[in-house]
Amino acid sequence: MRRISAVILCIFIFSCKSSKELTVTKGLVTDNAMVVSARSEASEIGAQILAQGGNAFDAMVATELALAVAYPYAGNLAGGGFMVYRLKNGEVGSLDYREKAPLASHKDMYLDSLGNVIPG
Repeated sequence: MRRISAVILCIFIFSCKSSKELTVTKGLVTDNAMVVSARSEASEIGAQILAQGGNAFDAMVATELALAVAYPYAGNLAGGGFMVYRLKNGEVGSLDYREKAPLASHKDMYLDSLGNVIPG
């Protein structure tokens, strides 16, 4: 099983572009909205959600899911982020939804008494 996992990992690594080859776009501006992300494909998906009647939060989730596929180097599903928003009524705010470890975690939690990694 480990051999198969290693082969799949190698195929994935060699099929990915190097970071020097990546082109990053700033965003997508439409008639009524702006969606900004690291990839135009993900921004387009967020804009489509808005065009279909979704709100900005729906578009954000769709954009982040698309980025997991189109730009996995920047993070993935279970990661976190930051958001600055303005609601329809003019209220503004921000949200920090960065990932956090549980309070009981510590730097040696996966090490045995000798400092070696606990298998599995």
